[in-house]
Amino acid sequence: MKKRSFVEGAAILAFAGLLVKVLGAIFRIPLTYIIGPEGMGLYQMAYPIYSFLLVISSAGLPVAISKMVSERMAYGNYLGAYRVFKVSLRLLTCLGLSTSMILMALSGVISNALGNPKSVYSILAIAPALFFVSVLSAFRGYFQGMQIMGPTALSQIVEQAGKLFMGLLLAWLFVRKGIEFGAAGAVLGVTLGEIAAFLLLIGLYKKVGLKEQAQKRAIKTNLKATHAEPSHAIIRNLASIAVPVTIGASLMPLVGLIDGMIVVNRLVGIGAGTVALYTVKEATSLYGLLTAYANPLINFPATLTVALAMSIVPSISESWALGNQKEVMRKAAVAIRLTLLVGLPAGVGMSVLSYPIIRLLYRALDDNQAVLAGNLLSILSFGVVFLTLIQSLTGILQGINRAVVPVKNLAIGALVKVVVTYTLVGVPQINIMGAAVGTLVCYAIASLLDFVAVIRYTRAFIPFVDFVVKPMVAVGIMAITVSILYKLMEDAVGLTLATILSILAGIVVYGSVLLMMGTLNEKDFKLLPGGDRLGRFLYQLRIFR
Repeated sequence: MKKRSFVEGAAILAFAGLLVKVLGAIFRIPLTYIIGPEGMGLYQMAYPIYSFLLVISSAGLPVAISKMVSERMAYGNYLGAYRVFKVSLRLLTCLGLSTSMILMALSGVISNALGNPKSVYSILAIAPALFFVSVLSAFRGYFQGMQIMGPTALSQIVEQAGKLFMGLLLAWLFVRKGIEFGAAGAVLGVTLGEIAAFLLLIGLYKKVGLKEQAQKRAIKTNLKATHAEPSHAIIRNLASIAVPVTIGASLMPLVGLIDGMIVVNRLVGIGAGTVALYTVKEATSLYGLLTAYANPLINFPATLTVALAMSIVPSISESWALGNQKEVMRKAAVAIRLTLLVGLPAGVGMSVLSYPIIRLLYRALDDNQAVLAGNLLSILSFGVVFLTLIQSLTGILQGINRAVVPVKNLAIGALVKVVVTYTLVGVPQINIMGAAVGTLVCYAIASLLDFVAVIRYTRAFIPFVDFVVKPMVAVGIMAITVSILYKLMEDAVGLTLATILSILAGIVVYGSVLLMMGTLNEKDFKLLPGGDRLGRFLYQLRIFR
């Protein structure tokens, strides 16, 4: 497996991320039929606990490992890079083992605290996954630090496929013994998926022979150190990077928890002193439309920029370590440009087709619910532009040793969100829409602050016309085209086909306008895996000037 450019690596991870999202969606649909609402409730009781402990044990460490490995590789210190991996592996093994054992030991207490003792089986089934995914993080961070993204992408697909097939099979087999066992079977699929991904990475690690490569390169370059870097120094450096990243990863789930406490209480409190406009059941339903129907959709486009952020950290760290300011500026500018090229059309397109998308995906909603969910998605969709920027800009700042900066900026945005949400949700005419506006404001503030920080620290040059104006012109033409096409086709071919065809037409129109304006060129295609051939083909068609 060869080292790739950060754009190629991002493309590989993005493909894997999208496939993982699709497999995850496929998993949940048949699972609801197998274990029913009660089983899904038991499943959901275990999974958030797993997610929370996972953030604590491994959220920031893959980023830290990839950064430290890439820095040592930049200096030709191959054995130093390998030592970072070995120390990280031991650390994550201990963390994973500890969190798994704690969750197992407290499974009974936790299930009782959740109000349903039957959830103990699901908690026990998912506890071992914490160990395996923690160890996985060490391998992924090492491969990413060497700018080899294939193993991470393959392991993500394998773990999701394992969850899909084994989870559904075990749920179907165990549900005969009781709903709680069916839910535990579904959760056990998560653990088996992590084990499969772990075995895959072990195999790839041995096949590539990274330890042997490190030793050979060290001898060849005469850079074999006379003394190894102390373990405590490596752990201290890992913590200095991982802790801010982990805090940042915990911020939005924490804000989501606060949101849950604010929104329903404020909706029920509307009109307090006279007559409340919403009952608790109605307020909960409105909150459900926001969090379960509209909110998850804005994360799909963000999958692409999450991949870009993962790829940019080791790449920009390498240039920063070598003091190559010109390369840092170039890579930062490329990352921002690619983010805008993806985020702008995704956000605007989703906003234009918000109601058809909701109708297409959630057939069970009645007309009023679908309209409201569509309106919520329309507001949140503009947040896609800012959310994708946050992810890429965070990757850049992490790469240049400024990991604390995006955490502070996101915290500022989150505090403003709480105030805006509390204020607007309490206005009867705005109600639940205020929560969506609060999220949009949060992302806008955090992305603006991150952007200012990136320009300040990297001195990257951002041509406003090429980076913003031209893409916005293309997005405007795309939005008008998509809106007209959907209205023309809806009655003729139906909602499903009209929505899908409109999305495809939007992609073609957007890409074509960018090509005609010269915003996309042959060099852009060369950055992508297999892009050389496509670039040559378009050149032969005289699309490139």
